[in-house]
Amino acid sequence: MGPRTNQVDKDELRFLGSLEEEEDPRKAYAELQDRIRAYRRTGKAVPEPLAVAERQLMTEMMAQSQGR
Repeated sequence: MGPRTNQVDKDELRFLGSLEEEEDPRKAYAELQDRIRAYRRTGKAVPEPLAVAERQLMTEMMAQSQGR
């Protein structure tokens, strides 16, 4: 994994809010992955809240796929 930072700007907070409003967790996860890849491509640290959201969405999708 790449470096992370705890700093989150207002744009990232809006982005995270939009993910919560997305009904399809697969679409939200894909959008989040795109955002994280953009950080990594530019060599910037991935904000910790994005990394946390990535883990949470993956856990949620796994639980849904197992019928939980």
